[in-house]
Amino acid sequence: MKVHLVNPPSPGEFGFTREGRCMQKEGVWTTTWPPISLTESAAVLVQHGHEVRVNDCSVEGVDSEKLKNIVAEFQPDLFVMNSTTPSLNFDMTIPKLVKEASPQSKIAAFGIHVGALPDDSFKMSDDLDFIIRGEPEMTIADLADRIDNGEETDDIPGLSQRRNGSIQHGPAREFIRDINELPYPAWDLIDLDNYKLPFSGRRFLMVTTARGCPYKCTYCVAQSYYGKKIRIRKPELIVDELEHLKQKYGVEDFFFWSESFTIVKKAIKDLCREILKRDLNIRWVCNSRVDNIDQELLELMKESGCWMISYGVESGEQRILDAIKKDITIEEIRDAIKLTRKVGFQIAGHFVLGLPGDSQESLQKTYDFACSLDLDYAQFYCASPWPGSEFYKTAKTEGWLTTDNWDEYEQDKSVTNYPGLSAREITDFRDRAARNFYMRPKIVWRTLQRIKSPAEFINFLRMVRAFLTWI
Repeated sequence: MKVHLVNPPSPGEFGFTREGRCMQKEGVWTTTWPPISLTESAAVLVQHGHEVRVNDCSVEGVDSEKLKNIVAEFQPDLFVMNSTTPSLNFDMTIPKLVKEASPQSKIAAFGIHVGALPDDSFKMSDDLDFIIRGEPEMTIADLADRIDNGEETDDIPGLSQRRNGSIQHGPAREFIRDINELPYPAWDLIDLDNYKLPFSGRRFLMVTTARGCPYKCTYCVAQSYYGKKIRIRKPELIVDELEHLKQKYGVEDFFFWSESFTIVKKAIKDLCREILKRDLNIRWVCNSRVDNIDQELLELMKESGCWMISYGVESGEQRILDAIKKDITIEEIRDAIKLTRKVGFQIAGHFVLGLPGDSQESLQKTYDFACSLDLDYAQFYCASPWPGSEFYKTAKTEGWLTTDNWDEYEQDKSVTNYPGLSAREITDFRDRAARNFYMRPKIVWRTLQRIKSPAEFINFLRMVRAFLTWI
């Protein structure tokens, strides 16, 4: 049976990342992430004996018309597309296009938004047959197997479907208990030259280290995709995969993919020791919480090839951090950044502006806090009430939302009006914060010092152009 897995074309001029909780334009980083959900699902499908094609249209330069031609040529039995909140309106034009090109194809969508609001999502396209809720790989594989065998699909866990004029929802699916059993992503089905790091232009790939997050941050949707329980991959198996990717594809740069890489410090220390034991000589980056690091861990990470850590700071106001259930303190943030700098990492901080309880004063406090930290990069986002989050439910109940047009739900634009703080004011502040942070002489000089070659200078100019457009 033929299965076509697709990230649809970009809804705008930028490359567009559709990956779990991360749904964003390529923005100031000028890079789009490799499609790990698609390639992990593809690998499971191949294990089940299906013929699989993967298209990441945004980075391949594939627009709607080109995609229609690809579908017409491949004639898939099952077409599965990834979808996100800010791209949803555009994504829901794809099923009709697919049906015109391949009338017999069954069409499914997955992603946090459609999984959180399946009934509303079905209303957006009469040609959409199925919605996959939650972790996608095994539900997609079960669906393909059932269709291939001519069997009923109504009881598949994690699947919603249009059936006999109504929408039916199968039972919830358990999260994969042992993610060590998943095959390596099928990276051979995409062109790896499409995924390169800023500055260096080196190819990079994502490697799953764990799934799940036990924290209760109100603005986050990670748990609706990968659940609350932490499921860790064995360090030896992760390093086996790293060796495989380096040997087969020549890739030496990696983004270690998990909800918070350092949640279980012992596992990460073991991973670093295994990388060192095998003398892999790779480079990698990760996300972390500020309360999940120590000096021994950081030194091991640095020695084993980590060169940058991204921290979710969110706010410079303790009152706001407490309100969003971040469960960290301002002092922990300061201490973690100082320690990370001492060990010798590049550091990125992520800040969310326009959270419940924010005011002009707290926004300014967050910006001033960002400038006081010794960061190399700061990403300033507008708080976006994604469906699937507690924040979305609260914003809807309180009447804060300015629009029900999903096109507006982007991280560089606010859609929440609070008493005393409007969506327009939040957006304007974000634009000023991003511009002013990077225009500081310290940041300009530090950035220029990293340029080591003409190619890196050209990449730097591309980043500047994207930055000026993004703000």
